[in-house]
Amino acid sequence: MKKNLESSRGFTLIEVILAMTILSSMMILVSISISRASKAKVKIQAEVEAVSALRDAMRMIRTDINQAYNHYDYEIEITEQSKKKTLPPALPGQPPPPVPPVAPLAPVVSQRKSPATRFVGTENTLDFVTMNNGRMTANDVQADFVEVGYFLKNCTSHLGDAGRGDKTEKSQGSQCLFRRVQKIIDLDVTKGGVETMMIDNVTEFSLKYLIEGKLDWVKEWKAEKARYNIIPDAVEVTLGIEKKSEGKQKKYSIQYVVPIHFPNNNKASGGGPQPPGATSGNGLPTK
Repeated sequence: MKKNLESSRGFTLIEVILAMTILSSMMILVSISISRASKAKVKIQAEVEAVSALRDAMRMIRTDINQAYNHYDYEIEITEQSKKKTLPPALPGQPPPPVPPVAPLAPVVSQRKSPATRFVGTENTLDFVTMNNGRMTANDVQADFVEVGYFLKNCTSHLGDAGRGDKTEKSQGSQCLFRRVQKIIDLDVTKGGVETMMIDNVTEFSLKYLIEGKLDWVKEWKAEKARYNIIPDAVEVTLGIEKKSEGKQKKYSIQYVVPIHFPNNNKASGGGPQPPGATSGNGLPTK
């Protein structure tokens, strides 16, 4: 009878309190770990989205610059060459033959205009013609190249969830990078077209230009004459943004040296592109 009573005894009060204390401690530790993991996920997700947006914008800029199109009008050069007077070589010991008189020709007004594929760049703006173009709709009348431009402009950005379900905070103004696209190439490569915002909260967008045979980067590039256009061989692009994370402002930046695939510059006799203002072997200016 005594053995049956001893075997039916339950937990003591101290044992129950000790078990509840251990269980509560484990639950608190688990909840703290889950909370930290959730905060770390939100932080990492925000950083990934910021870096991804930065890389996507830079990828578009790199592709446009790499496929920059420079049209060189050989027809005009042939016309200029045909207008030059050529004389037969003089025999040794004899004076050169006289130049026969040429009747003046009536001026002919030509309606033809050379396509303008200018390349204009400053420290934080860039406008040029690129082959990075795709036909979005069937039977769309457009060329294989388009006019593009990159520039900074004030815009309104929204601080919010970035797709995570939180409420969007109040909007604020910031510097945004815009991409301008125009399908029709006109005489002014810096205006016209449709503007699209690529990325907001931009803190830095700087450009430098390099030509073959030169060691120093330049901060401005203006090739504004349609007939003798000289474009750089490479462009250094630096893009930086600033994002708010956990109440702190964090900066992200990326830099690339983008080579132009085919500059198509007028070559000098030495094989390299001529500097602006120089003349080629046939007397034509290079810019």
